[in-house]
Amino acid sequence: MSGKISADRRLVLLIDDDDLIVGSLRQYLVTQGCDVDVAVEPCAAEGLMRARRYDAVVVDPYFTGAIHGDYRMLQSIGTLQPCASVIVLTGYASPEVERVAADCRATALLTKPQSVVYLSELVSASRANARLSPL
Repeated sequence: MSGKISADRRLVLLIDDDDLIVGSLRQYLVTQGCDVDVAVEPCAAEGLMRARRYDAVVVDPYFTGAIHGDYRMLQSIGTLQPCASVIVLTGYASPEVERVAADCRATALLTKPQSVVYLSELVSASRANARLSPL
């Protein structure tokens, strides 16, 4: 398999340690024509973001029940993937999570559980809403 991605396929990164959510969302996105990478821990997510350019990043800022490094994961997405649409998907929404998601220019903040069909629609819209690369 070639490492090259077709221009019409979206490249998506899922960052979540919930196997059920990641598995079902990944499977659905693949059937919708997306190429999907998965990271279940913060270091793996940062490594993938340094190596590839994503159209969309779906992230749960909580790993194993605790927020990762005071929102450092969300902040690193903004730095490492400035052109990606960011979808925050969490079971622990709060005004603080909303504020940080807005500061990190998330396109959506959703609570779990969420329909994979709706998430797929948001990812599909990522191409249309893509941010311009900084020069």
